[in-house]
Amino acid sequence: MDASLQFEIISETFIKPSSPTPPSLRYHKLSLFDQGISPYVLIRVAFFYPNIKGTRWLANEISQLLKSSLSKTLAQYYPFAGRLMKNGYMIDCNDMGAQFTEGRINCRVSEIRKQLSSSSEKMEDLIFARSLFSGPALANHHSLVFVQLSSFNCGGIVLSVSINHRIADASSVSTFMNDWAAIARQTSDIPSPHLHGASLFPPVDGQQFPKPSPPKLNQGKHVKRMLAFHASKIGELKAVALNSGVENPTRFEVVSALLYSCFISAASKANSGSHIRQSIFGHPVNFRQIIVPPLPQNSVGNFFTYFLTSVDNNAEVKLPELINKIREGKTKVCKECTENINAITSKLEASHSAPLTAAIETYNSDFYACSSWCRFPFYGVDFGWGTPSLVYPATTSGLNMLILIDMEDGNGIYAHVKLKDSELDVSVLEENDVLLAYASLDA
Repeated sequence: MDASLQFEIISETFIKPSSPTPPSLRYHKLSLFDQGISPYVLIRVAFFYPNIKGTRWLANEISQLLKSSLSKTLAQYYPFAGRLMKNGYMIDCNDMGAQFTEGRINCRVSEIRKQLSSSSEKMEDLIFARSLFSGPALANHHSLVFVQLSSFNCGGIVLSVSINHRIADASSVSTFMNDWAAIARQTSDIPSPHLHGASLFPPVDGQQFPKPSPPKLNQGKHVKRMLAFHASKIGELKAVALNSGVENPTRFEVVSALLYSCFISAASKANSGSHIRQSIFGHPVNFRQIIVPPLPQNSVGNFFTYFLTSVDNNAEVKLPELINKIREGKTKVCKECTENINAITSKLEASHSAPLTAAIETYNSDFYACSSWCRFPFYGVDFGWGTPSLVYPATTSGLNMLILIDMEDGNGIYAHVKLKDSELDVSVLEENDVLLAYASLDA
């Protein structure tokens, strides 16, 4: 990416709720599932709106509308305007507000988008806000929500949000953004998010859990790529699975299974074919609509569990076999959620006493996390000037990470691949003929 590109700050401020949080709601407890999330991880998502210049909107009008509507939204999402308390398991709803940074990038939105597939980490430094403060994330001045509005020479904008994962999962972020947009459009429906996680899944004494550690400065760089799986190619993948006996393969199953098989192949080739470590694939599952009785879709917090798929890296794994492994794992965890949600909470409590990362190191395994944001209504986020042409997800997690999200047409999938440390693994991955038969680096 052009090294001369910079984000020129116009203003930095904190947006406070439009009405004060009642004293009775001052301290918001986090749920058991929230407790399981590191406070140092952010969920980040950017919305590209390249065609505003042809509308009636002026730059200052956009800024004022976003700020005023965010203030009204935070009155409903009052924990989002607060700060994590020192124990990290409760929010002080003190109305300190969300950080809002506004600035310009001297290029066209399309130029940034072209860099997504190969220079995404540098691009993220431009379009995602950084904290106005230094210091640990648990400090009481640290915002839980960061917003950045970037304006471009073409008249388009990119609006990015970064939300502390301890207070929200991807579904919650989607709900928050759509409610914010609805308030900006002045719809008649006033959002009423369900902030009931702690009453459903009460937190436990924080002293029972290991204190989360901030990310290490020397943990190494990540290499990131954005792969495009268009609807026609996904159809071809499904046909391959069907011809091999897989019944009704889904988009998620065929894309994630293909990428996992490519990760295994790349890891082996990068180590001259001698790579015999086990691969473990972790898959989060949104259980809002699975448990009995189901939870409202606008339940805000972390409402997901996970299942694991494991494969020996020295084994040749065919696509249908991996699809079936993924399907079996998801079917099992969905059955657990339906029949006995307490089993899920017990598993979560056990994971605190024996963290997954420690288990991975013990078994000398490679770990990849796959999070599917498909079908979350991110492309419905319309503040009054139309829906986004691209929704770009990111995370600050230190894991090897794969995020799947819809294309604008709702049928294709973008796969955001983040691999730790090794350029070699990525270069081998990009030379995989099987992968390149279905995916492109064209953003």
